[in-house]
Amino acid sequence: MLHESSLRDFSWALSPGLNQNLGGPDGYLYQLYARLDAEYRTDTNGWLSGEIGVNLADNLDNYTYIADSELPRVRTHIGDYLAGSRVGIHTLQYTRTTHFARNWYAMGYGGLLEMMYAGAGGEVLYRPFNSPLALGADLNWVRQRDFDQRFDLRDYSTWTGHATAYLQTGVGDVLAKLSVGRYLAGDLGTTLDLSRRFANGVNVGAWVTLTDAGNAYGEGDFDKGVYISIPLDAFFVESSRGYSTIAWQPLTRDGGARLARRYSLYGLTQERDMGSYWEDARTIMEP
Repeated sequence: MLHESSLRDFSWALSPGLNQNLGGPDGYLYQLYARLDAEYRTDTNGWLSGEIGVNLADNLDNYTYIADSELPRVRTHIGDYLAGSRVGIHTLQYTRTTHFARNWYAMGYGGLLEMMYAGAGGEVLYRPFNSPLALGADLNWVRQRDFDQRFDLRDYSTWTGHATAYLQTGVGDVLAKLSVGRYLAGDLGTTLDLSRRFANGVNVGAWVTLTDAGNAYGEGDFDKGVYISIPLDAFFVESSRGYSTIAWQPLTRDGGARLARRYSLYGLTQERDMGSYWEDARTIMEP
């Protein structure tokens, strides 16, 4: 992270970013880029956020797609997206949250949700204060974006969403997340994610996904990977929701592919008094 403004209702940050593809027939592919993040709060419970990336260096000329998957190509166009434009809009979305009952939270969002998909969706979360267990569900309608990462869209669209149980295991500060639902290629299945959050906010984890794609899945019978997330708070005194995440996957597959949502209610309510979360957020807007 290089810089962040000090305004309260508007904030921005400039940082390096890394996209990578591991384990395919082309070996290790990478893209190093500069990332400009911005957020504008319209009111206590709503904000507009976006991210623009500028390509600095890559070896994407080596990318070729070779696979026997019978699923729609929901993730294996990765090389086309990474090479599609030197300057791309990674995300641009409006998000609203509400606390509608005791221990119940909701969020709605719409826009350019990630590098490959635009659309709209919502999430609800039941998270009792001081409880190790939380339950949530999200549902999204999305359409595939064009490779230049601007505002044009491709023909492919789908519904995707999951029901998720979160459990603080009490063993080594490990959080277990079990999700069941529909993935981007239309396959149904389950993802198990185990992670540990350290005192400085850094989160390290691994996941495995099994779906009903069967022989249509292509190479390998399941998806798996590891990741590390570093909070922007680690670099600045002012509070921020943002995280920088690097993930490693042996292969990029279309089976078991999830929408890369920018925010989750579990993350937004992490390590806070749930009953005063949005009251706390209101103080950010006050002079």
